[in-house]
Amino acid sequence: MGRCNLCGKNSLEISDTIGFCANCIRKHPEETLPIIEQAHRKSRRLFNLPEDSPQTENGIPCNLCIRRCRIPDGRRGYCGLWSNLNGSLVGATRHSAPVSWYLDPLPTNCVAGFTCTGNRIRGAYNLAVFYEACNLNCLYCQNWHYRRTNLKRVSHTKEVLKFITHKTACICYFGGDPGPFAPHAIHISKEAIKLKDNIMICWETNGAENFNVLKEMAQLSLQTGGIVKIDIKAFSPAIYRALCHIPGDEIYENLKRLASYLLEKRESPPPLLVSTLLVPGYVDEEELYGIANFIASINPEIPWALLAFHPHFILTDLPTTSKTHAQKALKIAKEAGLKQVNIGNVHLLR
Repeated sequence: MGRCNLCGKNSLEISDTIGFCANCIRKHPEETLPIIEQAHRKSRRLFNLPEDSPQTENGIPCNLCIRRCRIPDGRRGYCGLWSNLNGSLVGATRHSAPVSWYLDPLPTNCVAGFTCTGNRIRGAYNLAVFYEACNLNCLYCQNWHYRRTNLKRVSHTKEVLKFITHKTACICYFGGDPGPFAPHAIHISKEAIKLKDNIMICWETNGAENFNVLKEMAQLSLQTGGIVKIDIKAFSPAIYRALCHIPGDEIYENLKRLASYLLEKRESPPPLLVSTLLVPGYVDEEELYGIANFIASINPEIPWALLAFHPHFILTDLPTTSKTHAQKALKIAKEAGLKQVNIGNVHLLR
């Protein structure tokens, strides 16, 4: 049972890690967010990651994502991957990066599985490529364990490409997030297409890339019949920032621009999907109404995957998503006019 330190409300769906209920975060961001900020900073210190986006006046600019870090000499950007080494920006190259991968038999539990044609292929594989850094700091990150590697495990592109065979139907980049590794992932994709002309390229990303980078990633999905899956965390900037250490407004702008670009070029199979984790107490009805209506305002045919939450990382004091929460989310999606909606991770629903 958590307690809101502002209004005093007690609930199983209030996290003591966050310290406030969703309503107080939305209504009083100036009072709540500076305190929640400390939870983010503490979680990053555990892994020797920068506590905030460096903005040193004479630092080297990194423009891969919307954080636009300006990195001082000898220091790292927010994602922990890119650093300023004697005046040069150093991180993942086209040929090497901290990455792991595995072959996942199809059909698999892909976020877009309910709408993806590739997931219906039997006897084939998805090459799942996992990148070990991220430019967000989600307090509930389900893959947070990669931070323990501290970017020491570096693999060559050729090692990944060995797994492209006649049975490899698709490649999906996830993590962490593929955004900070875009030069590497784009290069792998282009080489994979040369090796196999009917391989699909898909992305699971938080959508925080520089839009030109995101567009280049999306072009590879368009070319190959793949999907760009953007995980939208919340609707209000205050809840977004509380959960993920970023306001999210530019992510919404990226989503809108990307949808306009993709949907004018391909309708089927869907080139774009939005996913949202149903975090109890925080991604509540107000947040869901905002997300659903935003998607519908762009195009009601955009698929929306609603995913059940399980406590992870430092946000371990919330319950898993309830069936009632999931059903309310589904109702909100339908009321907004969305045509393709799916509830994922149903085995977690309580």
